[in-house]
Amino acid sequence: MTELSRRNFIKSSTAFAGFAVVVSNTPALLAAEQSSHSGIGTCMRFGEDGLPVLCVPTPDMGQGMMTTAAQIIAEELDLDLSAVSVEFLPFVGVINDDGIAQDGELVQGAGGSHSTMDLWPALRKTSAYVRALFIEAASQKWGVPATRLSTAGGFVIDQKANEKISFGELAELAQTVTVDKKAAQPKSISSFRVVGKDAKNVAARDIVTGKPVFASDVSVPGMLHAAIRRCPHLNGTIVSYDSTKIEMMPGVRAVVKMDQFLEDDQTFRVIADGVAVVADTYWQARQAADALEIKWNGDISKDDSTDLILKKCNALLKDGEFKQVQKRGDIETAFKAASQTIDVTYTHPSWAHACIEPHNCIADVKTDSAEIWVGHQTMAAPANIAKKFAGIDAAKVTGHFYRMGTGFGRKYVQDFVAEAVVLSKRMKAPVKVTWSREDEMEQDYPNHMGAYRVRAAIDSKGDLSGWHIKTALDTGRDWVARDFPAHTLENTLGEFAKVPNHISHGAWRGPSHNSGAWVVQSALNEAAHAAGRDPLEFLVALYNKTGTVKAPNWPNMDIDFRRHAALLEKVATEAGYGKKMPTGWGQGIAVHYTFVSACAHVVDLEMIGDNNYRVHKVTSAIDCGLAVNPLGVRAQVESGIMDGLCTAKYGNFVFENGVPTTNNFDSYLKMRIDEAPAVVDIHIMDFGDTDPRGTGEISLPPLIPALTNAIFAASGKRVRKLPISENL
Repeated sequence: MTELSRRNFIKSSTAFAGFAVVVSNTPALLAAEQSSHSGIGTCMRFGEDGLPVLCVPTPDMGQGMMTTAAQIIAEELDLDLSAVSVEFLPFVGVINDDGIAQDGELVQGAGGSHSTMDLWPALRKTSAYVRALFIEAASQKWGVPATRLSTAGGFVIDQKANEKISFGELAELAQTVTVDKKAAQPKSISSFRVVGKDAKNVAARDIVTGKPVFASDVSVPGMLHAAIRRCPHLNGTIVSYDSTKIEMMPGVRAVVKMDQFLEDDQTFRVIADGVAVVADTYWQARQAADALEIKWNGDISKDDSTDLILKKCNALLKDGEFKQVQKRGDIETAFKAASQTIDVTYTHPSWAHACIEPHNCIADVKTDSAEIWVGHQTMAAPANIAKKFAGIDAAKVTGHFYRMGTGFGRKYVQDFVAEAVVLSKRMKAPVKVTWSREDEMEQDYPNHMGAYRVRAAIDSKGDLSGWHIKTALDTGRDWVARDFPAHTLENTLGEFAKVPNHISHGAWRGPSHNSGAWVVQSALNEAAHAAGRDPLEFLVALYNKTGTVKAPNWPNMDIDFRRHAALLEKVATEAGYGKKMPTGWGQGIAVHYTFVSACAHVVDLEMIGDNNYRVHKVTSAIDCGLAVNPLGVRAQVESGIMDGLCTAKYGNFVFENGVPTTNNFDSYLKMRIDEAPAVVDIHIMDFGDTDPRGTGEISLPPLIPALTNAIFAASGKRVRKLPISENL
């Protein structure tokens, strides 16, 4: 990677802002009438009404970053969230020497549960600098030392003189003063008034009242609409199509062949082979596209069927060749000396992202500039996509960013933006590409599928003494074969094999952990029962003796597994784990870390007949470091719980001869509201951290094994194959 140049890719907030969410109808902060400037520092500006606007640098796909980031800014500026507006900050990174847009001091991407961790230090420093500008402006206006001034409630205060002046009155002067950025230190955590307190979603009112806050709501003058028929076969191509009649249909402006484009290092179908219909309205484009007669060639992926791939995975576990990815001690000696052993196999299919808001993007590509309206997980991406697909200098791309109706990793990639860019360049007009639900499912980059064989040895004391795991997947993710408890016991072996296929995989909420936690925590539960020990006691003992290790995932932070034991003990106490339950009822417990945060659950459920169940209660404890917004943390834990319950019971993204056949919610099933637990009890653990860790992907992975362990406790049936609805 080349060194970043000084060619800053910074746009003014007024020209580049996506939207403003007003969170108070009666703001308490009044700005001076004469103030008309657009911005102070990076994280704050004043609107046309003279009222303060906080500028949030990170995309929001439901994970709550718009609120969390606003809290961090408001804390450092001594503002009340009820007295400001909040909007997305435009991209404020840099262009490197290769002409690629990259994040600067502020990370402007969402993924891997990194948003809060990445923003925390930089956003606090940036906001503290803005506070220092206001103080310096007041110092110069009053002719008093800045050291005797403080801020509160949107005012700079001179307690000695009993005077105060609003930020708005200082706005113009604050743009002209200078302060030493290094000297502008963030507040001490002990003085926090906003961070660490529950804050309601700043966009909630606009969302529920139907204001156009999502990218799919956006229209621009002169906009055309595109619907695209993409090859349904994995990496398939067009043989032929006839557009003669289609071009004569009402509103149709053009029928455009969309060429397949594969990235150099991965087989992501950034643009699938297909045909686009561009028309005056989306309905005209969709009707015309659906009427197209297209002959496809899917020969390349004719063997890519879910059933066949899973059969190959299971066959590999029996006598296939594996790559050794982790080894400690002597595994066979451990098994020979064991008092008890288990040898179990787990299997799961692919899972689709199934984003509530299907992909969409508007692009307006001109000769030497471009403008893009989109909900995307990275703010640098649109500029780089325009550079790649239209040859536009990334510094001349203006992006307008909106909330995403979920993303889960799928809105991290390029295809839906690239399509809009390509079509706008071709049509010489702004073009909006809107995916249908079928498009969104058929062109998904799903979670992996595969099979796992776990052998565990238990010594004469009832402790885990050996761990041998073989992982056979349809992707190259070998994490579960390398990680806990494989990297902590004295005698372990982790092996991995990949089944060749043409499926393009992507990040899915809690990548690898989402299924790996189910395998590991299920096998540990089985080992505990084989040892004749209570699963809670077995897990607590195992985690307590593991100690602290460096996280194998990014960023490189320590993981103290003794915290896992504390999480287990907390949920057990709060759930009354081990209490006597009616016949057909059971409790399951599990804990897992995803990236550098951890969560534990106890699931209480009741069997309904032999093949169904009802979850009555989920008790949870999360370790996410400093909780900036506890309400937001609880919302994310609840979201992961519901997602995990839904995926475990119904998730089955099916391929048949290289074609995804579960392409809408009538075939890719989701949990209904009456299946949700009546009680969800969440506890945020405080271990004295002064920095936040991740939240968005943390609660889902351990939920699935807690659920299946509860089914075993209630029925005696082990769930070793997902989805549960098809295998109980």
